[in-house]
Amino acid sequence: MYIKQKNPHGGDIYFRDIVLDISSNINPAGMPEKVKQAIRESADDCERYPDAYCRQLRKCISAAEGVPEDCIICGNGAAEMIYAYACSLGRERPALIVSPTFSDYQEALRAADVETKHYLLKETDGFRLTEDILEIDLCSYSAVFICTPNNPTGIAVEPELLRQMAATGARLFIDMCFLDLTDHPDRYGIPQLLEQYPGVTVLRAFTKSYAMAGVRLGYAMSTDSEMLERMSSRTQCWNVSSIAQKAGIAALGCAEWLKESVRTISSERKRLTDSLKDLGVEVWPGEANYLLFRSDTELYDEMLKHRILIRDCSNYRGLGKGYYRIAVRTEEENDLFLNALREVLK
Repeated sequence: MYIKQKNPHGGDIYFRDIVLDISSNINPAGMPEKVKQAIRESADDCERYPDAYCRQLRKCISAAEGVPEDCIICGNGAAEMIYAYACSLGRERPALIVSPTFSDYQEALRAADVETKHYLLKETDGFRLTEDILEIDLCSYSAVFICTPNNPTGIAVEPELLRQMAATGARLFIDMCFLDLTDHPDRYGIPQLLEQYPGVTVLRAFTKSYAMAGVRLGYAMSTDSEMLERMSSRTQCWNVSSIAQKAGIAALGCAEWLKESVRTISSERKRLTDSLKDLGVEVWPGEANYLLFRSDTELYDEMLKHRILIRDCSNYRGLGKGYYRIAVRTEEENDLFLNALREVLK
């Protein structure tokens, strides 16, 4: 819980009169009915402590990911896994963050008293990670934090480049929480990547794909058993509630539902991109369920006048004033946003 701190994330709708929140990147299809039912039924389990080992959940994740159960650790959202990982690093060397990106990496490393360096992606490269990063001694860092597809740009790292980075022997923390919401969720061959490179830890979450942000469930995968044990020792015993465990198991049985929702996202993402370009807005070709764009017009407060909440990205390292991120929502919701934007820009 925050106390006298500014919330650096989207989705803070609780003190505003908002009709459309496109500041947080949640699957517009909402939570699957199968997951809702599992949550309702799990109420009877809440009088008992949850399984501290997440046995059944890890078994189901193992089957879905093709990764052994003992290579999986579950947490109270992806955020807990980020903090547990940061706290498991040594303090002798700094960590490197590929930026602009999700602010929790920086916050977690600061909380762990680990020095932080940033590798800034270039706008001239379309905010794409290029082979230039291989010119750096990646092994000189305690870990390298990478998000793919990246938040807020939506740009994914090329699989071959990711493998080249892993092949250096560097410790990589790769956030793939939005991967399932892209057109190519299997592009990295995660089981093979983990098996071949013990220094790689992959982060995943149910939050975005299954609209489970309020449930809080994420997991990390690695073949480095010592790292997983260190992460485990830095989390509380019952960090994953019975409700979250049952919801996660149900979500993993919704593969076809997820594929169908991604088809809709893909279609609407293209329509949104084209519409933004038609309005003279510079937009980057994101691959997930959100888009980064830039406008010379101040949009955050203007969109609030239309009761629409967007993400102001001026606080991202490597970006600045005029950059915004919006979630790809349903056709009706996207039209509501576009109509308001046209009014603001005219």
